[in-house]
Amino acid sequence: PSSPPQTPNGRSKYLIIPATMTNPQHENSASGDVPTTRIVLRSMRLSAAPYLPPPVLSAIHITDSYLHVNHASFSSTYCYSEPSASILSAIFSAYVVLRLIQGLQYWWSSTTKRSTAHLSGEDDAVLSGLSQKSNERTDNKSAQDDAVPLFDETVVFCGASGAGKTALLHCLCNEHDGDSCKPPMTTTSLVANVAYIATSDSADEDTKNKTAAVRLVDYPGHPSLSTKLTSLLLPHQTARVVFAIDATKPVTDGVAILYKFILTNNQVRSAWKASGKSLSILIVCTKEDDKKAKNHKRMKIQIRNELDRLRKVDFAMEDVTGNGSTPMSIAKGKTIDLDDLGPGMPELHFVETGLGNKGGNNGLKAVREFVRTGA
Repeated sequence: PSSPPQTPNGRSKYLIIPATMTNPQHENSASGDVPTTRIVLRSMRLSAAPYLPPPVLSAIHITDSYLHVNHASFSSTYCYSEPSASILSAIFSAYVVLRLIQGLQYWWSSTTKRSTAHLSGEDDAVLSGLSQKSNERTDNKSAQDDAVPLFDETVVFCGASGAGKTALLHCLCNEHDGDSCKPPMTTTSLVANVAYIATSDSADEDTKNKTAAVRLVDYPGHPSLSTKLTSLLLPHQTARVVFAIDATKPVTDGVAILYKFILTNNQVRSAWKASGKSLSILIVCTKEDDKKAKNHKRMKIQIRNELDRLRKVDFAMEDVTGNGSTPMSIAKGKTIDLDDLGPGMPELHFVETGLGNKGGNNGLKAVREFVRTGA
């Protein structure tokens, strides 16, 4: 073979690059030693390309070109010459890990036994102090000063976590009907909040201290405490129930508690049937001042549909295994009527509240009237 062209000084006209200065990417390709990760990333990119819209493909091309030209070392070392595929894979992996951690946290909180809701124990961490009988006085002067007001009835506020029970309780006790309410920031609690509301707004302070009030119990919505809610809903403990459902979110979680622990619970139904009374439940659609909120008519339809779905699941379980929970006494194929659930079933009433609304449109007046009189 002929020798390369020479310059007048005897040097070659072409630049000879040493092997150590070649691109590692080309070196690996030439030697056949291509990393497995690069092969996988390249296969992912080529497989997904036919299904991606042109703007996404253009963004991938621009990103890859920029990193190859301006950050060649970083692209070849850390991204295996597939920058876009590497970045997207890292983001997806981080998302999967995050969801896995959240799932483990939820599983741990749901299976860990934190407390109970039985009123028989004085050491109960959730409902501590609620075992005191109504109209009970103390002879100790110092204790009497700090004693709770006299109360004739107890109203339980319950619902899923984050439904707005504590905010509703705060506004009922501290705000007027015509004013917008600004409740404090709240978090998921494992302890019940207790408040007292006078049976009349017109009474002065001296009269209020002598008149029996209504005790309000805000039961925690934490999933680990739902199974103990029923012991608080018996007729000798509770006069009526305020059930809060977030109007900005799906009704699934709230309706599941309503169906499983109240409407179809054998202990609750048997106790109220034996008492000859009917449990009255006010379903409060909260956060109606939010733009994403659904009005109470739409919420009522969604609640009915979800109750129907749960009832069908119960019927199916009973037909297959014979161990389904007591279903609502409605013939198969018929839709639940929320205005009349049937004999021996609770009475449901609906109202919507928007604590940020002004001019008496926040719904607190209807809730306060139900709490005081049940009407």
